[in-house]
Amino acid sequence: MNETALPEAAVLQAALRSTTDRLAADLAGPLPMAPAWDEFEWRAAMAVSVMHGISGLLASRLVWTGPPHWQAFLAEQAEQGRRREARVQELLARLHGAAGMPLLGLKGAALLTLGVYAHGERPMSDIDLLARPSDVHAADQLITAMGYAAGVARHRHVAYEPLQQNADRAFGEHEGNPIKIELHQAIAEPLPLRKIDITAGLMAPDTGPGLNPYSSPAALMRHLLLHTAGNLCSCSVRLIQLHDLVALGARLSASDWAQALTPASDGHPAWWAVPPLRLAQRLFPDRLPAIPPAVLAACPPRLRRACANQGLTDLSLSRLGIPLLPGLAWARGPAEILGLAWQRLYPEERAVTAQIVQRQHSLAGSSWTRRPPWLKALSFLLGAPPRAQTLYSVHSALAYRPASSA
Repeated sequence: MNETALPEAAVLQAALRSTTDRLAADLAGPLPMAPAWDEFEWRAAMAVSVMHGISGLLASRLVWTGPPHWQAFLAEQAEQGRRREARVQELLARLHGAAGMPLLGLKGAALLTLGVYAHGERPMSDIDLLARPSDVHAADQLITAMGYAAGVARHRHVAYEPLQQNADRAFGEHEGNPIKIELHQAIAEPLPLRKIDITAGLMAPDTGPGLNPYSSPAALMRHLLLHTAGNLCSCSVRLIQLHDLVALGARLSASDWAQALTPASDGHPAWWAVPPLRLAQRLFPDRLPAIPPAVLAACPPRLRRACANQGLTDLSLSRLGIPLLPGLAWARGPAEILGLAWQRLYPEERAVTAQIVQRQHSLAGSSWTRRPPWLKALSFLLGAPPRAQTLYSVHSALAYRPASSA
């Protein structure tokens, strides 16, 4: 990781918050005048743009002009985003043509197929696929035959990485960065400990071999809401995920919304959809319908209060400090709070976490990720340590030079 000198933590956090808020406001409705940022804040804005996956959107929607290095950054990100999307489209076509079993192209792949965004506007770091449990072995063979190797395996999905990939990673979007494939056999999120499973109904029962769409637009929205809820719970949401809700939501009818918010595996109305919808409504006023009373009532009161008090920076990688207990507002009662603290000290998937750290460039160079959990906990006595991913993005932004200047 490039160890470019950074200002003190309070200055860095202020820059991350101000640039995050301003860029989110520009996506809600482009403002006419460029912000009066200093050199460091423009670099922080680059980091925020990449962390939140909004560089392509900003390139096509901003109406003001920033300094030359900012304009070059957006132009380069837009071009690389288009090239990368072409690679994704090619890979999706290969998967569709070779698959002898039904597969569901999840989230970004589905939005891409529906044409919700213009060419290159929405980034995709990987391709997510859902296979029926009986087809997982065949899907594994399909993916490995396409030049991929199984990497990190978790309870409900396996991440595959291309056999041929560069050791280095370019900052932000770049056609040379690898495209991973994640194979799922279930769609569920721990919120924060109890899993909410929405697998049933995502894939139509009569799907044929190849890549298939969701059973309905409502099913896609349901998955986007749960995935965003999971990232809010871990304080790692991205602005592009909230924008997805608004962009797809514009296409849904009242009956679609009712279907998207039906009970999941816990038997309750979709209470977990309240936090993502509340935050999206604050960021993009008048772009989403009112949340049904039954869904609001099913959401725990403490979580509803947290929704009103926490902003995008607090719940994303724009927050510099590592949260001591992410997901605390989602816990139901003292028993879950204690369970959350115990899991923080003694994570169940320590071996899996170690593999993830080794494979993610934003984590691999951080000494924090190699500390034992008890030492991490003690570190909070001196204040919240900074997030490795956030520091990585800021350092990368400070070191960034547009290809046109080479």
